[in-house]
Amino acid sequence: MPRSRATSSPASPDKRLPVNPRRHKVPVEQRKRVATACNSCNVKRVKCSGERPCRQCKNTSRECIYPVTVDKVTIAKSELDALHAKCAALERCLQEAVPDSARRQQLFALDSKSFAPRRGSDGLHSPAASSVGDVVEEESVVAEDGRLLQDTDGTARYLGETSGATFLDNLKQFMATIFPLAYNGSAPSDPSIHAGNAFLSSVGRYQTSDSQPLLVPIVDPLWLPTSTEMSVKLSDLRYFIQEGGAISGGIYFWGDLTSLPHNERGPAASTAADLVAHRPLAFYHAAFAYSTLFGLTTTNSKQDGQLGETYFARAKMLLGNPLEVATYSTADVAALALMGMYMVEMNRRDAAYMYITTAMHISIMHGVHRGWSVDEMGKRVFWTVYILDRWMSCLMGRPPTIQDEVIRLDLPREVPGLPTCVGICANIELSRIAGHVVCDTYRSAPGTWNDARSTGLSHVDKALRMLWNWQRDLPPALQLSQDTLSRDRPLCTLHMNHNQLLILTIRPMFLVAVKKAVADRFFTTHSWHSQDRDHQQQQTELSRPAWASIESHPQVSLFRDCSDAARRNLRLGRWLAKISPASKLLLPDMHCIFNAAILLLLHQIVFVDLRTDDVSDISFALEAFAREADVGDAYAGDCLRVMQDLAGLVRRLRSLMFDGVPHVPSPHFAPTILSAAPSPLPSVGLGLPMSMIPLPSPGIEGHGGADYLTSSPGHQQQQQHHSLHHHQQPHHLSVPVTTMDGTTGPLALGYDGVSTGLGMMPLGVGSGDALYAELMTWLDNDEMSMSGMYAGQMI
Repeated sequence: MPRSRATSSPASPDKRLPVNPRRHKVPVEQRKRVATACNSCNVKRVKCSGERPCRQCKNTSRECIYPVTVDKVTIAKSELDALHAKCAALERCLQEAVPDSARRQQLFALDSKSFAPRRGSDGLHSPAASSVGDVVEEESVVAEDGRLLQDTDGTARYLGETSGATFLDNLKQFMATIFPLAYNGSAPSDPSIHAGNAFLSSVGRYQTSDSQPLLVPIVDPLWLPTSTEMSVKLSDLRYFIQEGGAISGGIYFWGDLTSLPHNERGPAASTAADLVAHRPLAFYHAAFAYSTLFGLTTTNSKQDGQLGETYFARAKMLLGNPLEVATYSTADVAALALMGMYMVEMNRRDAAYMYITTAMHISIMHGVHRGWSVDEMGKRVFWTVYILDRWMSCLMGRPPTIQDEVIRLDLPREVPGLPTCVGICANIELSRIAGHVVCDTYRSAPGTWNDARSTGLSHVDKALRMLWNWQRDLPPALQLSQDTLSRDRPLCTLHMNHNQLLILTIRPMFLVAVKKAVADRFFTTHSWHSQDRDHQQQQTELSRPAWASIESHPQVSLFRDCSDAARRNLRLGRWLAKISPASKLLLPDMHCIFNAAILLLLHQIVFVDLRTDDVSDISFALEAFAREADVGDAYAGDCLRVMQDLAGLVRRLRSLMFDGVPHVPSPHFAPTILSAAPSPLPSVGLGLPMSMIPLPSPGIEGHGGADYLTSSPGHQQQQQHHSLHHHQQPHHLSVPVTTMDGTTGPLALGYDGVSTGLGMMPLGVGSGDALYAELMTWLDNDEMSMSGMYAGQMI
């Protein structure tokens, strides 16, 4: 009877009956049936001829399907047990080598992803799209841990994920992929469309002077300038990098920069041994070399021979070979650190990296990190090198020299005769967070913050909470309000560094939002794969996000925090230019300004609403770099071209994404800007102390406000309740706004976000699949690379 029920039931070509457990194993030579019957014969329990199709299926016109052949092997039980034991041991080793469970899952995903089809290519059979996606995926796997970028001389150097050069290269690669596909391979007739080609063609390269030889002249190492010149140079150095306005006491400490060295010239020194007694002069010569760069503010003044090379050569000659460890002591650490900062200002970051790490290694060699044989001044010098080491780690995307858990040295204390230590202590705590951002958030090295899993927080959530707590716990003397800024230059620099860490923490996800915004505003999955045409149109209307869909993103508040941090840094940068002699900005200041300007340009892709302040702030960034480029700074000139090219690209992309939306064009300046001066801030004191000057009102030059061309109610509500956002009431521009179709009108008639038809794909029909597949491949790779970094939904 069971046979009759099985026979009478409809046979499915994809199903089979289980193997009869009572069936005896028949040797191959005695078999009267084939080894494997087709599915239909198996279900009916009839003899199968083994052909394709078999005779039974052919006679009954059934579909003949055979099961997939699975190779079976027979091994001894002892060998199977040994394999199980080995697998368990390897899993334990992997857990010890990669303690982060999210990272382990990511490694497993990389292995399985090579065998599984990508989401972006499902249903797409374009060979071009598949080949492009394969190339991008292979490169993205390498890019997770940074990139090898070439300088202008072709020398390749490793730069990690926190490096601005690596972020820019990732952005260049994305832009270079999008724009050729967006125009369907044709050359647009508009000549302005070619703006930014230099930026797109520089993928894989970055700007540095490390490969260029540093001209070191032959000098007398014991020569000293006049007392007046030395006093001026040391005074400038104290203002820019040590004591500043005396409120914070400075965020670095290099040593005694008030006493002048004595010119105790004796017999001519002929050997290195004769210079040992004069080694303390190396610190002053390094200080003089660094201070010389502060006075280069006129046109073409930054030229070879005027960069303090003679002072640097004297310091280098007095210190000798850094590998001769027997001749170095803790007294040389400050000189090496100053020489490293001189190299930073000369845009020789790898050379600076070597000087600062060497200073740290000498300190470790003498046990300073454990608190041995060090006074209060030596303690502060060590922590200064620690801060610089963490800063260089963020700048280059490389692991720090020393981990926090091995340091037993106490923090600086208040000592009579020395500046207050509140500023440097705050900078130490901020640098510890910077180490977490580099090591754990970007996973460049195993860190000590593995308790994130036990608290239910991702590494990024942990970093953001630490940054918020740091700002909350600052002493009142170090707090900056939104209405006033301090004349203490190091204090402003400290807050710029805090904002820069916020940007670094959120920036990877912000770039994913940029890519997602491009994908959402051009097309959706449903519009390409639906079979029914009417159903396809309905799905397109329902699933194509409007331009304001970013407001519903689960991480939109983080995106706005990132943009607000960029705005604060541009505001601080403008303020530093105002209070500094000859509006001089140091390279660390310029680095923060550049990163902030790039992020605000990307903000224009994610959000259609633009602040009037953003246009003014980006203009300031361009003016600041144009002024430095006019002095002769190659780094500033390269950054200026990058910002101008990216502004042109963003303007082109917005014209495709937000066709018909009122907008303010991205800033674009003629070459005359190279000699333009920055827009001055109004000078108002209002009877406040000299250390505090109120910022201009939102209506003055666009500073400090929350001006929006268009602003959604959700965003206005978010501004009023979020602590990191501006609290001024939004107000609109009082100038006409030009739309993409050439019409003009008052801003009050701006787009309200309800009209349909925005963000429609400006492409040929045939190119949609390739572009969609390309963008989805980018999003897949980004989602996989940031697995476990952020809590909540990423895309």
